[in-house]
Amino acid sequence: MIVGFSGKLYKKYEKDGIELLKEAIDEALEMAGLTYSDIDGIMANIGRGSFHGNKTYLNPPAQIGEYFGIKPKIIDHVQYGGPSVLAMIYRAYKAISAGDADTILCVQGGKISHIRDSNQFQKTDIIDSPFDDFIKVYDQMSPISDYAMVAYRHSKLFGTTDEQRALVAVMQRYNAINNQKAMFRDPITVKDVLASRIVSYPLHLLEIVYPIDGFHVFVVSKRTSKSALRNIDILAYGEAHWPNPPAEWDDIIYTPTIESAKRASFNLNRVDAFELYDSFTITVMLQMEDIGLVEKGKVGHFVESHDLTYKGDVPINTGGGSLNTGQPAYMSGGVILEEALLQLNNMANGHQVSDANVIFLNGIGWWSRRHTVTLVLGEKK
Repeated sequence: MIVGFSGKLYKKYEKDGIELLKEAIDEALEMAGLTYSDIDGIMANIGRGSFHGNKTYLNPPAQIGEYFGIKPKIIDHVQYGGPSVLAMIYRAYKAISAGDADTILCVQGGKISHIRDSNQFQKTDIIDSPFDDFIKVYDQMSPISDYAMVAYRHSKLFGTTDEQRALVAVMQRYNAINNQKAMFRDPITVKDVLASRIVSYPLHLLEIVYPIDGFHVFVVSKRTSKSALRNIDILAYGEAHWPNPPAEWDDIIYTPTIESAKRASFNLNRVDAFELYDSFTITVMLQMEDIGLVEKGKVGHFVESHDLTYKGDVPINTGGGSLNTGQPAYMSGGVILEEALLQLNNMANGHQVSDANVIFLNGIGWWSRRHTVTLVLGEKK
């Protein structure tokens, strides 16, 4: 029922964010063979300061409807951070199946280059926790320092090396070389990754996403006659939320993915490719363990002994992931979902997995990785 999709990514978009969103909606509707008048549902998660200048919509789905003249039957503001758009797809499917709407826009992204370039992100009125004043007593580069601590502890507990993390970046870059949407496409080596500067020890620059302007739009509809896309269904779904900050978890090397993947309960032997949230190299490795692809603590050896490229035995982040496309509005869920749909529709030119019929997606969200969504897409047969 995903009948159209679009991703519009720019290092720096010169016009207002609402114009960028219109580009994405127009392209997605054209693929779907639908028009604005067909839309009767909007779900959205929008980056801060995304629309007019540095202004933010308080209730994005309602105000998107107002701007584009859409009168939706249902709206939903889904805010889990990065994986929100994966949750929107599930909610849109359920709403359409229940007869609550016929065609729903799922939107994620924003224009954030002015925040990125002015380094104002840490100076807004957004707080990560009601207890920030007690937990965060030192300056930090959230979320980089948080994930750096995880990488360091993973290394201390299991002996995971910088070289093993770097391999993830190297293989994803290989996948990005022929992806026209990738911002970084030159081949890199482990030596290159380790030679890049340390941003927050032990994470190097080439292990970290670059925030960009961008929107992803996905059209979920029961009207499929004008769309050439496969009739993709949801084969499995799970989400999990750990509201307490990581400092209160049993151990920071685990993520809520352990629970969301169990709730999805899908046989990984049936999966043709994995699209895993890749804000950092260590994020990918944590998910490989937490979805059950490899035992906790052994992911370092796993990446050394398997080919994670789109040609390999375990294809992961087949378009290079957001490590290479950039991260739209600090949220990568749209990047991995668009790549999954390209793979399933044999549209991933230059990085297509052979005979891709089932794609496993996992997203991790919020600055301290408290939310996860597991989504498996494919045709029901």
